[in-house]
Amino acid sequence: METVIKKPIKLRFRTAIDQGEHKEVYEFTTSGLLFRKGSSEYLRFEETFGNNEQVQTTIKWNGQELTLIRQGTILMRQAFVQGEKTFGRYVTPDISWETTATTEKVLVVWPKGKTKGKIHLKYHFLLQGQDTGTHEVRLTLEEDKLK
Repeated sequence: METVIKKPIKLRFRTAIDQGEHKEVYEFTTSGLLFRKGSSEYLRFEETFGNNEQVQTTIKWNGQELTLIRQGTILMRQAFVQGEKTFGRYVTPDISWETTATTEKVLVVWPKGKTKGKIHLKYHFLLQGQDTGTHEVRLTLEEDKLK
């Protein structure tokens, strides 16, 4: 059985959503864990939504496909593959929606052997067929040597 070594990470998460005339930016800093399991790398951290609702977020990277998994008040699973359209699901306590992402860019640089890394993701997103605009997500990762 494989031993999973979890490396503490500090991360800065920034999402910019462009809907033409309307632009929105969502940003936070938190800590998380970076680990390898099988042939994939994982980044796990907590996000807070709305009325202080906690959601555990996992980003899985297998070298070609990046998958965003949210578990908590919001459930979400969406894969991203550069140059492709992928389908997923977004679920709240009240409703469940189909999601579609057309991914323009996926760049992942994990801090293997280094103390810093980054994720850059740019995609066009539809929620139950409704256009939510172009989303650009940037994460900067840094090994937390204090933990």
